[in-house]
Amino acid sequence: MVYTITLDPLLDRIVEVEELIYDDVNTIVAERKYPGGKGIDVSRVIKELGGQSIAMGFAGGYNGLELVGRLVNEGIICDFTKIHSETRAHITINQRKKKLQTLLSTLCPPISQIEVDEFYRKIQEIPEKSYVVISGNPPQGMNDNFYAQLISTLKEQDTKVFLDTDGEALKQGAHASPFLIKPNIHEFNRLVDVNVSEVGKILEYAKPYQDRIEYIVVSLGARGVVGISKNGSYYVSPPKVNVRSSIGAGDSLVAGVVFAFSEGASFDHALKLGVACGTAAALNAGNDLCTMNDIEMIKKDVLIKKI
Repeated sequence: MVYTITLDPLLDRIVEVEELIYDDVNTIVAERKYPGGKGIDVSRVIKELGGQSIAMGFAGGYNGLELVGRLVNEGIICDFTKIHSETRAHITINQRKKKLQTLLSTLCPPISQIEVDEFYRKIQEIPEKSYVVISGNPPQGMNDNFYAQLISTLKEQDTKVFLDTDGEALKQGAHASPFLIKPNIHEFNRLVDVNVSEVGKILEYAKPYQDRIEYIVVSLGARGVVGISKNGSYYVSPPKVNVRSSIGAGDSLVAGVVFAFSEGASFDHALKLGVACGTAAALNAGNDLCTMNDIEMIKKDVLIKKI
């Protein structure tokens, strides 16, 4: 089973008005709501691929209830830890006439020690041989080494941990020896404290991490990914597509890779599926993710080269 962890999910609300007129009543002409968060998007794509996952994290208040309810309606199993504070919301106001966007976001909710303890108890109950995806950054106020602590606990339970985060959380998490890390090129540069972009340099600066991380996947946007392991490294390039939005492409990549591994696939096959999922996500506007038809169409044209 695959578990996805999103510690700081959000309820996204997109509203459209013809024009935003200040000091007057503005009629909403269209509205959409959906649960947001990197691990949540991984669960969505795994569902699209025909798999199943359990989404975990913190959720509270009316926003949290709606977030979990919407995920359940999508067919995603949830095991969120309830918190007393309100799950954050992200509101986007689109003005049709002026083609302008206004973004409003509430603050991250505080999480108490009791709530952290309850979440940690759930983590300790994850069965052996599971696959666990930790995505996004720790919530504000939570220690940067929290992911490293999770990884250490999960490894004792013989699970394979996939880490997709940035900054100090990635640095400390990498030292805890997860099964796989998936930084994009900017996150990788912050991890190794250099500025590289060439495949050869990426391989060079990834070497110190290969003793404690089995797989390193560095995403390069439209250029594809570099997949690094002791048993062989690969450069995987997608076909050229008409990119409508890059939102969710990295999460879709992670979903494809973890799903393939959970099905017993080899590293190169996992990379190929991951790149197909990430590229397919770029075909859709806004927060819409990849579809199975697009994944299958793109996968045939994904090129993989051993390096």
